[in-house]
Amino acid sequence: MRLSLQTKFILVTFLAVFGIIAVIGLVTAAKTRTALYLANEKQGRILAQTVSALIINELIYEKLGLVEEGGLIDNYMRDLHQRSDIALNSVAVLDNGLRVISHSDFREFGKIYTSDFIRQAQETDNVQVRKNPAQNDMAASLEFAAPLSIEGKRWGVLTFSLSLAEMDEEMKDMIAQILSLSIMALLLLFLLIYLLSRQFIKPVIDLSEAMGEVEVEMGEKTVQVSGNDELARLAESYNEMVKRIRRANEEMKLAHEKLLQSEKLATLGVLSSSIAHRINNPLGGLFNCVSMLRRQGEDQQFRTDYLNLVEEGLQSIKETVGQLLYTAGKREGEARISSIDTVLNGVLRFLDYRLKKQNILFTSAVENGISASIAPHDLEEIFLNTMINAVQAMPAGGELLVEARRAGKNIELLIRDTGIGIPEENLSKVFALFYSTKKDGEGTGLGMWMTYELVKKYKGDISVTSKEQIGTTVTITIPEVT
Repeated sequence: MRLSLQTKFILVTFLAVFGIIAVIGLVTAAKTRTALYLANEKQGRILAQTVSALIINELIYEKLGLVEEGGLIDNYMRDLHQRSDIALNSVAVLDNGLRVISHSDFREFGKIYTSDFIRQAQETDNVQVRKNPAQNDMAASLEFAAPLSIEGKRWGVLTFSLSLAEMDEEMKDMIAQILSLSIMALLLLFLLIYLLSRQFIKPVIDLSEAMGEVEVEMGEKTVQVSGNDELARLAESYNEMVKRIRRANEEMKLAHEKLLQSEKLATLGVLSSSIAHRINNPLGGLFNCVSMLRRQGEDQQFRTDYLNLVEEGLQSIKETVGQLLYTAGKREGEARISSIDTVLNGVLRFLDYRLKKQNILFTSAVENGISASIAPHDLEEIFLNTMINAVQAMPAGGELLVEARRAGKNIELLIRDTGIGIPEENLSKVFALFYSTKKDGEGTGLGMWMTYELVKKYKGDISVTSKEQIGTTVTITIPEVT
């Protein structure tokens, strides 16, 4: 699937923005989680230092016998565990033998903790911290172990577990907020990107589409100019270029039409002997009728018969001149439907005298009822150019064959002669402009070039095969009328 420039701009920009927002969101979440973790750790350390000081005081009072042993510490542990502002999973006090002397869970009383984590806290003066991963239904937690020591005397270890469930909930809420804000931001940015693409990319797309629609035969396709930036100046330059190309195409079209008209006149010049013959024959009869009418014009029946002959002769001259004007003239809006047989018979009226004079045997093999998708005037030009070339290639006589047959959805025309042929090295030049091997006055070098242009105009094809002293075959393919 081919994407437009505007779509590519929107996709690339949106994906880039999405990536940036995603990275920012991930970094923000990671930093927030780290900050919350450090905040919980700091809270736990402060709590460990505060509670350990109180526990040491209670142990000293018990040692001095000022309070009942264990009772005050147990009450304090229970109250501490039940506080709602501190999410404690458990809290315990161990003696120097690491035996539990007080615990928030009475079932743990008397147990001995031998973990390296507890031993390390007993042997140092610093609060130890480790993170316990989530297990079963319990959230992850931070475990703290603080030595109970004062001025070198050790009384045991305080240990407690601080739940991170609240931190996880805060992270979930924060991630949900980040996602909702990111989606809103992406929607707004998508709208902004779309508007920007219309502002900056749409003019380029319009210009590209306009360039693709410019054709020689259509009206000027310009683009609207708005603003005074680089895109506006580009659009102005394009509009000026279209106008210049249009003028150049019109001049070239005019020159093309002049060349075509020149070739038509040249063709008629070549056919002048045939035209003169077609006019002189009835003229001779007319002069004879006039002479006879002067001598025997008094006879009513005689006069009527000869006047009919005069009318027939004049009609013949009128048809010849009419066809001459038709061939030499220009045709605008002519229907693109030609009966092959009808057009070929009209061309033969110009060539019949030349064919007889040069002793050329003409044969036609036209399939019945076929019509080509081409204007009759243009098909006549194609037949005239190719058949005159064939006649000129047989000065000592020969055979000229014209075939027309269906070939799929096309019509195939073959004009075959038994003339002098074309040298192989010159076959590639046959359709070149002004290329001619004829004597001065017999050719302009426009005929086959014009034939090629006409065939291509109707989306057809033309080729030439030839062998010296054997003959030449011109093959033309034109779409059939559907």
